[in-house]
Amino acid sequence: MRRPLTLLLPLLLGAALAAPAPTPVQPGQTWTLSATTFDGEVLSTALHLNAAPPTPTAPGTYRADRGSLLLDTQADTLIALDLKDAREGGLGLACALRLSTLGQSGATGVLASGPLTELPAALERALAVLAVTRTPQEQVEAARELRLGECTLTLTPAP
Repeated sequence: MRRPLTLLLPLLLGAALAAPAPTPVQPGQTWTLSATTFDGEVLSTALHLNAAPPTPTAPGTYRADRGSLLLDTQADTLIALDLKDAREGGLGLACALRLSTLGQSGATGVLASGPLTELPAALERALAVLAVTRTPQEQVEAARELRLGECTLTLTPAP
């Protein structure tokens, strides 16, 4: 028996709405973090995600060769951490951006950078900027006031 489309449409829509939205972050991807520090230093690094998915004990934590990507869909944030150089006494990078702006032209995040001991406090300030600003201009001004930089995060196409 063939059912009319009008009867199937609510069922199909209900199933589509109930299904979780696909996440833009997947194991095995490579993400490029491009940043400008508060002092004007331009930096770029690539984070190659491991092939293993996040564990149930750390949902949304994607391990990478140089750090991690932390995805929080509830808070609408994505944080890219490059800690490799910081572990060796150099500069650590943390790019925090709104997940909803990922992939949009001109979308920028807030960059926290510094030695490993200072990075958690700087990242906390970066997340606070995202929480209280509503426009890109407000975000830039608040980041500058807190001595934070700007960053972008882009998915590198697979070869």
